This record gives sequence, C-alpha cells and structure tokens, in this order.
Amino acid sequence: MVEQLVKKTDELGGERSQYDIDNDLRHYLYKTDWYVIREVETGKAIPADVKQLRELARAEIKVQAI
Repeated sequence: MVEQLVKKTDELGGERSQYDIDNDLRHYLYKTDWYVIREVETGKAIPADVKQLRELARAEIKVQAI
C-alpha cells in the first residue's frame, strides 16, 4: 500500500534511497496535516483512507529527520 504514496524506483528504474522515500512520506503527512487540525477544531472525522495512509506513512519512515 505504500506504493500509493511513493515510488521505490526512480525514472531510470534504479532504486531510490531510503532518505528520499522518507522525504516523500513526510511530505504526504505534511499535505494531510490539515485533516488532523480540522478534526481537532471541528470534530469532523479524518476520512478512513487518509487516516490509514497516514498511519502507514508514519510506520514506513526509517530515517530520523534532522
């Protein structure tokens, strides 16, 4: 399912670094943070698919951000 968020190979077919993959996952979390804020402020639930992908993204990040 992580393939929905990031590509593990580059445009030439080579394997991407874990650092780059983690950056893509963090970017997905950044882009969907507004759902979390909306839920806290208004009580409107985060869509199930977004919540599931956010959980997956957090679990897949391997390298700690600096």
